[in-house]
Amino acid sequence: MLLSEIGDKEIVDLSKGSLHGKLWDAEMLFDERTGVIHSLLVPDFQSQSGIRMKGDLQLPWNSIIVVGEDLIIFKS
Repeated sequence: MLLSEIGDKEIVDLSKGSLHGKLWDAEMLFDERTGVIHSLLVPDFQSQSGIRMKGDLQLPWNSIIVVGEDLIIFKS
């Protein structure tokens, strides 16, 4: 599968049922020597007093359960 094929997939946390944007919104942390992906930095939207604030959630690569047709599902 090419990156261009998975970039539009929504990232969903199975444990919380929360959306974290699309893969295009994420950053990949990987070992530059081996190319092994360690984790993704994905947007973490939290609502406080009606205001949406954006932070980053570090998602270990091994926490991804499924890369489906429209979604990437992980368990936090």
